[in-house]
Amino acid sequence: MSDRESRDVHVAIVNYFTAHYLDVLVRQLVADGAASVTILDNSVDDGQWAGLSELAAGLDTVELLRSPRNVGFGAGHNAIARHLGALADDQVLCVLNPDTRMEPGCLRALSDALDEIGADAVVSPVIVTGDPVRPVTWFAGGEIDLRRGVVTHSGYGQQPPPRDGSVFSTGFLSGAVLAATLKVWRTEPFDETLFLYWEDADLALRWAARGVALIVQPRARVWHAEGGSQTDGGRQHGAVYHRYMNRNRTVVLAAHMGLLSLFVGAGAKRTVGQLVAPLRERRWRGGAAECHAALAGLIDGLRAVAVHTAARRAVGRSRRRAHRCSERGDGGEVTTVAVFAPTPSGGHPEYVLKALDGVLDSDDDIRFVWPRRPDLERRFVSDRINQPVAIPAQLPRTDVDTTWRWVSERARPWRRHDMAFCWFLLWRRDIDVVLLEEIQRFTLPLVVGLSRMRGRRVIVRLHNIRRHDYAGSLVDAVDERLTGRGLRMADSVLVHTAGNRRVACAHYGLRCVDVVPHGISVAPAAGSAATGPPTFLFFGEIRQNKGVDILVQGFAKYSGECTLMIAGRSEDSTRARIVDAADRDRRIEWIDGFVAPAAVLELFARARAVVLPYTDFEAQSGVLHMAIEYGVPVIVSDVGALGETVRALGIGLVVAPRDPVALADALTTIEDSRVNGEFRRAIGDAQNSLDWRTIGPTLSSALRGVCASG
Repeated sequence: MSDRESRDVHVAIVNYFTAHYLDVLVRQLVADGAASVTILDNSVDDGQWAGLSELAAGLDTVELLRSPRNVGFGAGHNAIARHLGALADDQVLCVLNPDTRMEPGCLRALSDALDEIGADAVVSPVIVTGDPVRPVTWFAGGEIDLRRGVVTHSGYGQQPPPRDGSVFSTGFLSGAVLAATLKVWRTEPFDETLFLYWEDADLALRWAARGVALIVQPRARVWHAEGGSQTDGGRQHGAVYHRYMNRNRTVVLAAHMGLLSLFVGAGAKRTVGQLVAPLRERRWRGGAAECHAALAGLIDGLRAVAVHTAARRAVGRSRRRAHRCSERGDGGEVTTVAVFAPTPSGGHPEYVLKALDGVLDSDDDIRFVWPRRPDLERRFVSDRINQPVAIPAQLPRTDVDTTWRWVSERARPWRRHDMAFCWFLLWRRDIDVVLLEEIQRFTLPLVVGLSRMRGRRVIVRLHNIRRHDYAGSLVDAVDERLTGRGLRMADSVLVHTAGNRRVACAHYGLRCVDVVPHGISVAPAAGSAATGPPTFLFFGEIRQNKGVDILVQGFAKYSGECTLMIAGRSEDSTRARIVDAADRDRRIEWIDGFVAPAAVLELFARARAVVLPYTDFEAQSGVLHMAIEYGVPVIVSDVGALGETVRALGIGLVVAPRDPVALADALTTIEDSRVNGEFRRAIGDAQNSLDWRTIGPTLSSALRGVCASG
């Protein structure tokens, strides 16, 4: 029997004076094949319990639980999940509002979606409302705007999406209907302090932070009596609604965005709007009691945040005292390092995590605090590192329609990553060293100055010596002046190679620059057999300085058996040239866009060599070190740290920049099996010398040394 056939769907319902809805719903669920239906009665009412007992009579798959008090929506569903503790993790639990009607086949469609996407996902049907014959959309996906503090339902009031559509991802799932494996529910349950409302938004944010996929299944339909599970109903919400809506909005936004977001900018506008919402609903004729409830909810939320913050700080202080007393090595105290690395996805947080793990593996008395954004990819969340959510999320450049709006977003102090980091440091008394793994170049002097408060030492990791995208411009001159000022204010600057150190010292007038090489983690399947024809691989984001046009010209002069694979997202300025080259030469293939991690192994397994024909580059290359991780020789142009690293390790060929003829000769040379084999053997030695566990003590020494020098 297949997994799909054996996967059972269990249904959880929390009742609060809604027994009149459940007679029809429960029979629909039984007919639709629910393995079990568990109803927890929150009503604390004998009449409700009698009605539930009557409808469950004779239905073996229906089980009733009676709560001694009204524990709330989220806590009620958590209680049901605990009650189902004997069930296997791969069984599906569907959380369902009592004021719904489920179409035949809905449970199977939800289970099929989990089979299609994977067990680490949560799925919702399309939820409709209104006339059951001609319903309109109530929920077909949604988004949580943390900046404004508002949740939106996509397509609300419009025609439902087609039933034959594919499952699609979303940023928010309504708590009216949710289906996930019991493993997901047990790992990340509802927050029981959120008695009513916003518990689904909080859960969606925590799921997303863990990397759980949030999806909608169009083939599954559920009708929902909007407001049917509220005692007041209709569009004029009662005092209970306004109290808990304001309270829990405050608690959730404070946890995921910071309390300041409620009272600054768009968040403040929404906060005021929530407080006067009862008056608007009643067209300014009444609603005083509801307004008082809304204000009481806001105050209660602020009180809850203050209590939670005080408790967290008290626990933190006691842990730090215990940590400093118990974790001493050779008579020295533990050094606490705060790390600034706000990027939530891609190669940079992966690099930072591996570098910090390398230090932790060295068994030195160093611990890290890495303030992060709420949307940091789950694979970068580590139980070895303290990673509080203290950096606000920002709209990516691709989601902003104009450059001025993008600049406006970044110019607001309360939205900036670096200012949020400095605000975080202001309240932390346990930080000894600040490690700036990313720099905001124009504000670097301010950030270094604020970071040095309380006598802290500051280290700046300079990955890119200079920006290549505006070299020689007025902006470059301003950048050079401000960046140089910030670097000179720091106690130490870290670069990847001796060549980078010479350039940084000459360009910025630095005196204290330490070399900490770029480390690697050997890929688990490095050197595995390829399943396709051999290629020369260009990998990574394609920009003007990456020399793709030089690569295409050189490859046109190459007559061997390898094809050319270009994999990465391209700027508009280079896109047309790549498309034209691929049209003219069928040996060239282009993967346009982000390459999923699962596909990266295949690309490097097929590669005879990785080619980096950069034209203007004053940094170290992450792609070069990926090639070393996967055991693939390289061809690089002699710019930045590329040529220096390849020559020192003996892992490939170095050519002059902007020379397609030399590049074509290098392609022919490295294709030779004997030459290629020699480079691959040298890569084995390089993997040992650049392992993060080898590099870790070097970074640890730099962190310790800056404290000793102070």
